[in-house]
Amino acid sequence: MNMRDFDLNLLLVFEAIYSCGNISRAADNLDLSQPAVSNALSRLRKQMDDQLFVRSGNGVVPTLRAEAIIGPVRSALSTLRQSIGSPSAFDPKVSKRHFNLLIAEPLEQHIMSRLLDQIGSDSQISFELSPPQLMPLEEALMTGKTELAVFLMHGKQPELESKPLCPVDVVLVARQDHPRIGAPLTVPELKQEGFVSISLAPGKLANSEKVTFWQRLNPREVCQVYKISSITQLVASTDLLGIVPRLYAEQVAPSLRLQVLDLPMELSNQQFHLIWHKRASEDDGLRWLSEQITSCFAEH
Repeated sequence: MNMRDFDLNLLLVFEAIYSCGNISRAADNLDLSQPAVSNALSRLRKQMDDQLFVRSGNGVVPTLRAEAIIGPVRSALSTLRQSIGSPSAFDPKVSKRHFNLLIAEPLEQHIMSRLLDQIGSDSQISFELSPPQLMPLEEALMTGKTELAVFLMHGKQPELESKPLCPVDVVLVARQDHPRIGAPLTVPELKQEGFVSISLAPGKLANSEKVTFWQRLNPREVCQVYKISSITQLVASTDLLGIVPRLYAEQVAPSLRLQVLDLPMELSNQQFHLIWHKRASEDDGLRWLSEQITSCFAEH
């Protein structure tokens, strides 16, 4: 590819399609017609000698080549925007921005229900949540596949920044009519019970190495699962117990008829953090979104 003949505007189209996963939505975000975006993608495919995106359902998904270059492209565009001048101010009332987020499963409902309520039903802003089980948090942020994350503390990557949102604050859950469990609890009583737990086997669950409280209790693990929601669902229909963050437990307990009980020992001093790449600090839209997410925890 000859860089002298390369149109940098094509990178804007590439980034918009990658972020939206849909050519029509990318065209709306760029204030271009769909044929114009499709034509730009055709030119970019020819110059890159790769399809870049392939159809999937009602949208498109990136090829391996697109996955490999999105991080450098976003970094380059961020540098150009900062160097050339300030981007237009982000206005959530008229923006058609599509945000890519990675949120720890226990906090998804807490954050997204409040966030969607804050922006209102008339908003044209949209969100896509990536499964935290599939990709290491640091990789998702470094490559640009995720723009903001809410998770446990990240590793020591100098390009990433974070701020604490709330304590993990784990509690015990059991079905309401459990024959043996009720307050107060003792550690010996818990040792005699079977638990549903999150699988923390290396290589099976991305980001699982960040969860540490299970090692302190060392419970009898009868069933290992890969989602927090599976813990509460199984606890609701068996005599097994589970340990989940309090925010999540209190949300699902009424519908699943669960007891939410304090543990007889402190298991975690961890905190959930809002985490972002440094390049996000110059993005008005991401700064706005960070403020909205932070406000979801104002009472905690």
